[in-house]
Amino acid sequence: MENLIRKATMLMMGLVGLSSLAAISTFTLTANNLAGLRALEIRAYGDFSIDPEEKILLAAEGDYLTYTVPLRSNWKIISGEDFGWLVGGCDDEKTCEFQSNHIGGDVVIRAEADGFSDEQTIHVKKPTPAKPVKNPFTDTIPDWAGEPIVELKNKSIIRGYNDGRYGAGDKLTRGQLVTIFYRTLRSMNLIQNLNCPIEYNDIPQGHYAYDAACTFRNRGWTDSLTTLEPDEPVTRGETASLLNRVIGGSLLSAKELRLGKVIAEGQVFTDVSLSSQYFADTAVVRALGIMKGNPNNTFGIDTTLNRAEAATIFHRLMQAVEEIGMRSM
Repeated sequence: MENLIRKATMLMMGLVGLSSLAAISTFTLTANNLAGLRALEIRAYGDFSIDPEEKILLAAEGDYLTYTVPLRSNWKIISGEDFGWLVGGCDDEKTCEFQSNHIGGDVVIRAEADGFSDEQTIHVKKPTPAKPVKNPFTDTIPDWAGEPIVELKNKSIIRGYNDGRYGAGDKLTRGQLVTIFYRTLRSMNLIQNLNCPIEYNDIPQGHYAYDAACTFRNRGWTDSLTTLEPDEPVTRGETASLLNRVIGGSLLSAKELRLGKVIAEGQVFTDVSLSSQYFADTAVVRALGIMKGNPNNTFGIDTTLNRAEAATIFHRLMQAVEEIGMRSM
């Protein structure tokens, strides 16, 4: 009986000892984790030197005794606010995305966590001067849109007025938008003409926008109403919507970008909320580099598009398609 009691006592003492050792080990491991954070470092997915209107993804890494791990940090711009902004806040985040604007300069970004901090300088390259071109029109065209206007003119995608002007600052109309878009797709052999079982009442045969309007309506790219109102000005939001509807999905797939990931970045432009009907459209065209925001981080969804801006947008679209070698939609 005494032997049995003695064995039970020893067993209990052993269990207590193991429990104490486990508690000590757990405490020691936790303490080592806390004490082992030696530094915080900002790393970039790519180089810290980027082009104007380009994005860079940053990550905060905590340096512990024998390993590094992503660390939730609070991010902010210390200097260089005129050259870009942090996308979507970046409070208590392991990663943060910086978007540069069209102006070149140095931006200092800081990440802070658990009493540690790190700063890194992002160099936004100076914008490349506009390529000088020979203006084929009788009126002036802006330098920033000169190359797109001339190249699209040479491809018969855009045309001037009968008096020889281009009208770079003139408002773009709905009829002109679908026509330029249609000619752009045709020039890259991405679409063919369709028969027109259904026509718009205000775009009869012989109208300059007839083929474009017919094709877009019968493919379901434009409204299935009885009229298109071809002479009405078109906004930047409407343009983004049409671009996304027609070619956004194809370009995202070709670039191996997921729509869900693009949307998950959250609000980018201050005037396009998550509930806006144009939120997804503006997010997609921005991710594809086809349309960009203003220096003040707005998109201007209700702003009327002009003819110079239209040439620039469709020039970017052609470059995007050619870059990935897309042959079908």
